[in-house]
Amino acid sequence: MKTLNIILVDDNESFREALKKVLVTKYNANIIAEASSGEEFQQIKILRKADVILMDVMIPDIDGITLTKKALWHEPSLKFIAITLHYDKVYLETLLEAGFKGCIFKNNIFSELEPALETVINNRYYFPQDISIDGRDYFSIKK
Repeated sequence: MKTLNIILVDDNESFREALKKVLVTKYNANIIAEASSGEEFQQIKILRKADVILMDVMIPDIDGITLTKKALWHEPSLKFIAITLHYDKVYLETLLEAGFKGCIFKNNIFSELEPALETVINNRYYFPQDISIDGRDYFSIKK
């Protein structure tokens, strides 16, 4: 995998630091910007330079879903991967409708990070193995 320029958005500083350490040491990524809130994310002026934006969907000020919609309105080529604790089907449908290209559950982030990044960088969707996108472009939980 080529060196990636990544923006991290998560309000949990220790989680963000751990994620940053893994991205830099294991994947040789460049962390070009970070934000811990919606307001901070909106101040980032180099969004276009990011290969991927890892976005926590539940952050202070403005949620990650709204931020993603706004950013994609201005720059449709951006690639967002949601970072979330939510497993609810309706919630995941919302992520897809908002424009996320992938989703990683926080409790699986370190095991799913590489396939998620590689898949999204190659212009494909990445969602956890127990969730699939069917022909009608919404999620269905596999039994």
